Parts: sequence; structure tokens; C-alpha cells
Amino acid sequence: MTTTAADVLARLSEAGRIAAGAGRADLAERLERAAARLISTEAVAVAVVGEFKQGKSTLVNALLRTDLCPVDADVVTALPTILRFGRPPSAALIAENETPIEFGEVAQHITGDSGQEARAVEIRIDRRLLGAGLAVVDTPGVGGLDSAQGNLTLATLTMAGAALFVTDAAQELTAPEVEFLRRTVERCPRTFLVLTKTDLHVEWRRIAELDQAHLRRFGLDLPVVPVSSFLRMRAQARDDTALNAESGFPRLVDLLRTQVIDKAAADRLAAARDELAFVTAQLRERLDAEAAAALDPQVTAGYAERSRRSAALQHGTWQVVLQDGIQDLAADVDHDLRERMRLLIRNGEELLAASDPRETWQDLQAWAAREAARAAADNLMLLVTRAEQVAGEVAERFGMEAHDLSATLPALPMGAGKARPIELSFGKSGMAQFLGAFTAARVAYGGFYLLGAVGALFSVAWAAPLGLLAGVTLGRRLVKAEKERQVQQRRLQAGQELRRYVDEVGFHVGRDSRESVRRTQRLLRDEFAARARELARSAQAAEAAVRQVAALGEQQRRSHAAALAEQRRRLDRLAS
Repeated sequence: MTTTAADVLARLSEAGRIAAGAGRADLAERLERAAARLISTEAVAVAVVGEFKQGKSTLVNALLRTDLCPVDADVVTALPTILRFGRPPSAALIAENETPIEFGEVAQHITGDSGQEARAVEIRIDRRLLGAGLAVVDTPGVGGLDSAQGNLTLATLTMAGAALFVTDAAQELTAPEVEFLRRTVERCPRTFLVLTKTDLHVEWRRIAELDQAHLRRFGLDLPVVPVSSFLRMRAQARDDTALNAESGFPRLVDLLRTQVIDKAAADRLAAARDELAFVTAQLRERLDAEAAAALDPQVTAGYAERSRRSAALQHGTWQVVLQDGIQDLAADVDHDLRERMRLLIRNGEELLAASDPRETWQDLQAWAAREAARAAADNLMLLVTRAEQVAGEVAERFGMEAHDLSATLPALPMGAGKARPIELSFGKSGMAQFLGAFTAARVAYGGFYLLGAVGALFSVAWAAPLGLLAGVTLGRRLVKAEKERQVQQRRLQAGQELRRYVDEVGFHVGRDSRESVRRTQRLLRDEFAARARELARSAQAAEAAVRQVAALGEQQRRSHAAALAEQRRRLDRLAS
């Protein structure tokens, strides 16, 4: 029989009353928190990602039947746009604080034309899909998938509930798209490939088959959903159900409901049932102890020893495992970040050595930002993976499964974007350029003058032309040497700026990583310590109950055993 959220809420409430009646306010509070999480209305974030000009914003507009995301041939999304459920509709600019904005200003903020610094634009509208528990995030595609923005987008996917990777039907998946998809699935397993613009390309079915083949080749088992945003919006305007079905959006909406919204609800339900099972097990422990004492009063010593061991659990070996695991985690993440930063500097210096920074500096700026963001995103992924491993190891030592934790790991910040952009100007002043040329010209003239003077002194007629030739040759060499010196100077300047930028990225990412490690440690320590205290308290309550029952007369123990059996069956029904 399928257990509904309402059924589990009723069981949590009844178990809470039993816990409170047994004097276990701590267990009752745990159940209250579980019930609050079960009925939470927090939306599941669905990130819409992909290369720019693939139809992401148009897809979002068609999916939610709105026109708030700006779309045009020369318009790109510069800020993440978060669309949530809200009544009445509203919009806000998300920076250090949330600043309300008018709907007429939304487009210029999204495209970055407003001139105001912000992290995102949040829009709240009344849409059924959003009301069901989704928050759709239209991510920027500026600069390409392998750009700094693309890598920053990847870093945020660890906190998304699902991802829609958007590519159009003009061509099959490219190598960068497949690589981005692979990294996306690592961070967000619930990923769907959405093939857009099927109305513009008659061979979209062949493209879809090719995309499926590429995905299989790389071991990616993802649904491919062909859609036409144009047909969807045309169907809305005409209220045409058949045209809407032809657009492909009904399948996409169904996937979002069943694979994202329903799965998130199922996860919350499973977590609530785990909490219920934990609490009823603690309550049953006392009943089982009393029932054992009613049959044999000599079990008192055994429960006393059990109480002693449970008290020791608060300072058990799981704390050693946690401390060692966190130290190893911090060391691994720090070493990984340092190695990535060193590699970035080494590769950057090789690029500088092979070119003149004045000619290639803009390309190097983009390369450095992209590689720094990629390094930060991969370092963050290592932190998330290793933190989950530490949680699992501590949970195993504690004698429970990691997914039974009542709290989730904390959200992890992304520090690469905090570094001051890499900047450098190679434009020499007019005076500096003049002095460089003047030095070469002065030496060339000096050689010509010297040889000319010698010829006049010794009456050698060809000395002056020879002096002219020697002077020009020497001057040319000096001009070339001066140019090479200037190139080397620019390389030195560029290398210093690159190292400054990488050092700043490493500082911000490292600081955020250390803070995330500390928060993870506190979270795991507090969670397991709370469970240890509850287990110890349950063991102490069982020991006290055993002593009380053992002191009763035989007839009283029999009557008490019958009452205990009924209470035990009640708890079993709640936990089933």
C-alpha cells in the first residue's frame, strides 16, 4: 500500500504525542522538525543550461507561458534569471540585498544593460508548474560552455535538483557539449537533454538519434526531449491542444512532474519515514526493556551495562573518524587547489613565452578567467564528493546509513568570481616610444659619424658611404634588440599580473573551501552528537524502567507485560 504524506504526517503527530507522554521531549522535537520538512514548500531548482543562442530563454518562456525572459538575435542573458511561484507577481534584483524592480525593467537587468551590479534577477509569477514546486533558473550562456561563466554555472549545479541541457536541432552534439554534459551529470544526476527549434529543422529526428548515439558512447543515459517553443506559443495563442502536443512540451512537463517534483516529494517522504523509524525504535527500546524485566527481573545488570556503553557513544570512535576524515578532506582539497593553480600559472607562462602579450592579451585574459573558473568548479566538486565520503564513513562507524541523516550537507560557495579580473595595459606613452627609437637612431648616427670622421682625417673617400652602411646595419640590430627587450618586458609584466590573478583566485576559493569544511564538520558533529545523546538517554530510561518493573510483584509484572504488549503493537503500526 502506498504511504501518502498525509498518512506519514498523522503518524509523526501520534508518535510525537507518545514521545512527549514518555518524557522524551527531545524525540518529540525531532519529529516536529521532520514534519516541518515534509510539508516544506521550498521549490526544487531546475537549471536551464547550454551554449548561448540555443533557445534557452525561449524555452523557459514557452514552458511557463510567459514573455519575461528577453529573446532576440542580438540579446543574450547576462544574469541568472530565477522564476518562482508568487502571488501577486513581483520582480527583484538579487545582490547583497533584495531590491524590488518594475517588470518593465526586468529585461535590461537580465541582459546587463542596466549598469547595476547584481548576482541574479528573481521573478515571481502565478504558474501551475511553479506552484507545484519548481523554480526554473535561466542561466547565462555568454562566452560558451568552456568559458568562465560556463564553469561557474557548473559549480552551482551541485545545488540544483535537476538540469535541462539545451541544444538546437541544427546539428548534432559537439565535443564541448558532450564534455559539458558529462560534467553536468556528475554534479546533477537528474539531467535531461532538450532538443529545441524542431520546427526550423526538418531532420531533427535524425539529429535526435545522433545525439542519443553520442550519449550512449560516453555512457550517459539521458532522456532526449525534442521541442518547438514556437509551436508551443502558437498553440497557446490558438488554444490548440493538438498543436501543443506536437510541440513536444507535454512530455517535458510530464518529466519535470514525475522525475523532479514527485521524486523530490518522495525523498522528503522517505526522510520523514526514516525519522519516524528512528524515534519509534528509541521508544520501543524502553518497552522491550520493561517487557524483559517483567519476565525476568535478573536482566537489570545487562541493561545497566548497555546504558554505560550508550553513554560512552557520545565520545566514541566515530568522533575520531570524523576528525581524521575532516583533516584528510581539508588537506586533499587544499592540495588539489594548489596543484591546479600551479598548473594554471605554468600553462599561462608557456602561452606568454610563445607570443607577444600586446597582441594576445585579450585572449589570455579570457583563457585565464576560464581556466580559473574551471579549476575552482572542479575543486568544489572534489570537496562535495569527499564530504559525502566522510559523512558515509562516520555514519558507518556510528552504525547507521548516511542517507538517514536528518540534515543535508551545507551549500558550498563558489569563490572564483570574487577575484579582481586580470587587467594589464601594454600601451607605452609617446615619450617612452620616442626614447626607444631615439636611442637606436642615436647609436646608428654615432657609428656613421665616427667612420665619416676617420675617412676625412685619412683622406679615404669611401669611408663615409661605408660609415653610412655600418650605421644603418648597427641601428637595425639595435632596433630589433629594443623590440625584443620590449616584448620581454611585456611578458614579464603579463606574467606578474597572471600570478597576481591566480593568487587572488586561490585565496578566495581556498577561504571558501576552508569555511565549507568547517561547516561540514560542525554539521556532522552536531548531528551525530545529538543522536548519541538520544541513544544514551533511551538506554538510561530503559535501565530505570527495568529497575522499576523488577521491583514489582509477580502479578503486577504480568499485568504490566500485557499493557506493554499493546503499546508495542501501537508503535509497530506507526513504524510500518
